[in-house]
Amino acid sequence: MKKMKRLLELLPLLVMLLSCASTKFAGKAACTGRVCGPHGEPVENYQVSFGLGLTTVTKANGMFLIPEMSAGTYTVKGKGTGWTSVEKEVQFIDRRSIVCLQVEPIAALYQRVESLLRSGLYDEAEDILKKEKSSNAESKLYQFYQRVIDYCQSPSERKMRKISEKLMEERDYEM
Repeated sequence: MKKMKRLLELLPLLVMLLSCASTKFAGKAACTGRVCGPHGEPVENYQVSFGLGLTTVTKANGMFLIPEMSAGTYTVKGKGTGWTSVEKEVQFIDRRSIVCLQVEPIAALYQRVESLLRSGLYDEAEDILKKEKSSNAESKLYQFYQRVIDYCQSPSERKMRKISEKLMEERDYEM
């Protein structure tokens, strides 16, 4: 009898805990999120897309909002001038979910590409650069590094010397 009484005393506590817990939902809710740089700084004017016409742009504080989004798993894609692009799978299953995306300045990516080129890792450099094609293909610096990779992947001694000289000349190219 004492055990039953004790169980009845704990029942309201259990109900209260369960009601406070986040529950999955099947309808639509507002999806909020934030895009930030490597040190937590907000990234403004960054385009975020969940597909199916669910696209928005970040505000000055790096925040974005999609007012009515159905619950589910999405591949979020983002791109912005001067920043690396992102592609990440996210689950929007809770009305209080916040999507956080961290990106880096495109200049940092180009430095990694250059380091890989200097190490002779041309395929790896190309893989990194390809991820940025959709948002940076028009950039002169992107085009420069793509040309360098193309030449390096079909090397001849003369070409390699020219590439090396050009890379050194244009190292301080506008970023």
